Amino acid sequence: MNRTVKKVRKLSRSGKKPVNQEIIGIIGTGRGVGVTHFTVMTAGYLGGVLRKRCAVLEWNSHGDFRNMRKLCAKEQSQSGGFHILEADYYERAGIDTLILCKKSGYQAVIVDYGTVREGTLEEFLRCDRQFVLGSLSEWQMETFLEFERKGKKAEKSWKTLVSFGSEEARKNVEKRLNIPISRIPVSVDVFAVTGEIIGFYQQFF
Repeated sequence: MNRTVKKVRKLSRSGKKPVNQEIIGIIGTGRGVGVTHFTVMTAGYLGGVLRKRCAVLEWNSHGDFRNMRKLCAKEQSQSGGFHILEADYYERAGIDTLILCKKSGYQAVIVDYGTVREGTLEEFLRCDRQFVLGSLSEWQMETFLEFERKGKKAEKSWKTLVSFGSEEARKNVEKRLNIPISRIPVSVDVFAVTGEIIGFYQQFF
């Protein structure tokens, strides 16, 4: 039995329940739209500004958290992940890790689901708060539009965000889909929480 499963079972028996916990799902309509960057930014805001105890899960096969651990992590968290600034990060996460974090008293559990094509959409839709990232670049826009149309037809209520594409394109797509689309601020240092980033996140949290 692996270490994570043992901890899950131990915590489940303890009956410990988190207070005011929120599961936040982040997913992209394609690769390279900024999901991992936005995930880390969100942890920076919730942990650094709102002072919430955060867990950040990589529920995809991209391996970005492994690279981040090698470069940035100075210590391992008590739950078996690695710690950077105000958050605990878990690579190669899945349902066992999610259960562990839900039972460990985190106030915010942020999950990077990768892309909608990776088979994690159903788990993403179970989250308390959902963010969909797309791109308005010409080679990615059609996939983004198709996904949003399906979501609107199914009456899904996620928040839609973009990092790439012109402001004119963003406004045109907003009118075309009749949904609000927010632009993520440029963040050169993903761990730096600027005044612009704080203002951006205040509309959601």
